[in-house]
Amino acid sequence: MADSVLKIAHLSLLIISVASMSARAATDYIQGHIGSVSNQAHSNVGNVPGNRFNANMFFDYHQNGDPDLVQKLESKFSFAGLVNDQSLGMYSLQEAYIGVNLTRNDSFKLGRQILDWSAVDSIWGFGKLNNRRNFDYFEPGQEGLVGLQYEHRFSGGLRIGGFISWLYVPETNPALDINKGDKTITSRHPWAKPPASTADGEGANLKISYDVNQPDIVDVIGRYSVGGNLGFETKHWVIDNFIIRKPENQISLGVTFEADFVERIVDVQIDPEFYHHDVYGSTLKYRNRDVELYVSGIAVRPTTFPSGNEEATRLTEIKEQKRREDYLGGGISKSNDLYSVGLNYVARLSPYDRVRDGLAEDPRWNQALNAFFARSFGRKIKLSVDGKYDMLTTDRLVMFRADYKVSRNLVVNTGINMIGTPTSQESFWSPYTNNDAIYGGLKYVF
Repeated sequence: MADSVLKIAHLSLLIISVASMSARAATDYIQGHIGSVSNQAHSNVGNVPGNRFNANMFFDYHQNGDPDLVQKLESKFSFAGLVNDQSLGMYSLQEAYIGVNLTRNDSFKLGRQILDWSAVDSIWGFGKLNNRRNFDYFEPGQEGLVGLQYEHRFSGGLRIGGFISWLYVPETNPALDINKGDKTITSRHPWAKPPASTADGEGANLKISYDVNQPDIVDVIGRYSVGGNLGFETKHWVIDNFIIRKPENQISLGVTFEADFVERIVDVQIDPEFYHHDVYGSTLKYRNRDVELYVSGIAVRPTTFPSGNEEATRLTEIKEQKRREDYLGGGISKSNDLYSVGLNYVARLSPYDRVRDGLAEDPRWNQALNAFFARSFGRKIKLSVDGKYDMLTTDRLVMFRADYKVSRNLVVNTGINMIGTPTSQESFWSPYTNNDAIYGGLKYVF
């Protein structure tokens, strides 16, 4: 949240990016696009600052090495950027690593990499294991962790792996704007919820003044991650079991305040706080041609449990408490060159009560279903629909999309994104109810 944290993250990712790009070879594979999207089809839709239009780009480079070589070099660089109508620039370095196979059974990866250990975490966008891109919450995407990964494969399908990191890079999207002079925290991002600017106290309307402490560089980046994975893989079956201790992907905020009812002002002190948590889980997959079934569970255990301050949360709307989280999910999908279709389900097994746990963040999903379908019509037209419904809170997310390939490099797209939230209670999605979209876009594909 603080400027120094973001600058440190930018510098760290740039170093890894340069290292990865230096490994280019004659077998380079490059793809991506540059485009823009407008959400101005209807005056009542998309009328949220930052949600009206944007310019975006995506770049993906992967060199997989010569499969005939025992010792081969692999490199990966995947980058996305977006600038919205509020001149807010966002970027996401999803992966940037160099990998090497020392033998047919031993491999290393160094850099920013997505750990493919938990299906339920990636499909539902929880962001407990890997970071999220978070340009929007409809499609949060994944970003990797920065570190060193090792894997050894035994004959018969058994494999063991480990991950270790010396560098902490938090999620940088969506970001808030901190004005040190005016002592305000505001947002130019439709998916970033700023803390309250005013509050009610003793029958008066109080202005809230924020002072955000800037952490030292060493205190930000000098945080470790260490974890391991035990897996088994055959022609049809894949099993992964993992455990990792790592920093939380999002920076937490400690809040203290003093209220002056004479001057009608509340002075709030915010201290960025960096907590570790233990994340562990299992995933079982069955694959047969173009059909995949999976069952996946994940557990999150904070290593520190801040007690939180009820009055501070009431004034600022910043929630400090931590809660354990347990999720179990499963699904089935079928995908080929013509179409893809699938069904997913997830349930939160750990208890959550809004009254008792009011000082902790609301769960993103509690008991939810997801169905998706995409169909290609020849080489020019592709239609898709994706819907999520939480049976406990009645939150709904629906996405319709159509792509038309005008030429080899030019694609026109249009779509509708809709959010529905409960009217009787608050939920994770309630602050973003107005982030619907009826959009059209154009992109140059390479």
